[in-house]
Amino acid sequence: MAIRTVIVDDEKPAREEIKFLLSHFKDFELLGECDNAFDALNIILSKNPDVVFFDIDMPGFNGIQLAEAMKNIKDAPRVVFVTAYSNYAVKAFELNALDYLVKPIDEKRFVDTVNKIRKEVRRREKPSLNFIIGERENELFLLKPDDILYLYTKKEKIFAKTTEGDMCCRGITLQLAEDNLKKEHFFRVHKSYLINMNKAKKIIPWFKGKYLIEMENGDRVPLSSHREKEFREKIFRT
Repeated sequence: MAIRTVIVDDEKPAREEIKFLLSHFKDFELLGECDNAFDALNIILSKNPDVVFFDIDMPGFNGIQLAEAMKNIKDAPRVVFVTAYSNYAVKAFELNALDYLVKPIDEKRFVDTVNKIRKEVRRREKPSLNFIIGERENELFLLKPDDILYLYTKKEKIFAKTTEGDMCCRGITLQLAEDNLKKEHFFRVHKSYLINMNKAKKIIPWFKGKYLIEMENGDRVPLSSHREKEFREKIFRT
């Protein structure tokens, strides 16, 4: 799972340094960067990152004030302060900062920070689904990921297509299923379809340059054009 990251510093060279250091760690995904706390707050609220690297000494609304504002955000990202000054350390940790780095950043020290972030993100992750509850003819079934060919929405309900037929799923949304089943090789090919990649059989040309995916049972599901590139990349990576 990618660790979603934002960098906030009013000096571009400082942002570039953090980006360079992060580029060595493939599990970090940079969502955005900005040079002021106001834009940073907008990114944090809209993109919900896991961690934010803050400069403290910025004009106007500084990093300490930004961290104070974030205390009211539900599931706020963890903060790593990056500053040229060591005298803010006590205040930073009073704000529950995950770490405090002094410029210029020591690479070995940065590795320690990365490991802290990884540990914290793993701790905060929601537990994965071991099964999905399917219902058919007043019976409940505990469906393991391998039992499911694909999940789909119909009339605002979620259904699982299995070798035993279609089952209505309880207590889950397609988004939640996608978040929890990614590591089980499930992929959202369409806003209404989440497929088990291990059960896909063919990619079939459809019309106007679009494609269908044929599953093991012969069902064909649509592949959205905006998911096609990522779908092909996943195929060639496996």
